[in-house]
Amino acid sequence: GATALLGRLIAKGTGEKLTDYARHALFDPLGLGPTEWSNGLQGEAAAASGLRMRAPDLLRVGQMVLAGGVWQGRQVVPQAWLRQSTTPVVNIEDSFRYGWHWFLGEVPVGAPIRTERLIAGVGWGGQRLFLMPALDLVVAMNAGNYRRPGLGQRRVAYAVLTELVLPAVA
Repeated sequence: GATALLGRLIAKGTGEKLTDYARHALFDPLGLGPTEWSNGLQGEAAAASGLRMRAPDLLRVGQMVLAGGVWQGRQVVPQAWLRQSTTPVVNIEDSFRYGWHWFLGEVPVGAPIRTERLIAGVGWGGQRLFLMPALDLVVAMNAGNYRRPGLGQRRVAYAVLTELVLPAVA
């Protein structure tokens, strides 16, 4: 609900459609290609869900976040906002916490095993953006697991990260 409200506040505050504002304030500065954003019940972009972008473009978003909001020498998102948004606010399941629209936790890496900080953007159907600052690593996943329950989506994405990607890079 908070994301839907935030999207509405952005539209009201800027006087623009959320899709137009996102395009010129974030997507164009990052050089993103086409995006698709489904509409909610009132015919406006559903801020909390339905944004689709290509995996390479999602990677750019993650790289910009790891760089403190900077893309190609330009400050696109304020560094202080990113720092605050990736600070834990609420404890959720297991060892994961939630910041401002980011899931936060730690994952096992390497041999001998150590834990590293994980920042994750989570979308429905298995879409994921994993950021691991200590490894300077960004992993983007697009998937279509829309009929799989949320827990199943999480397990699959987490397994791909911890069992396939991290052993290959850490």
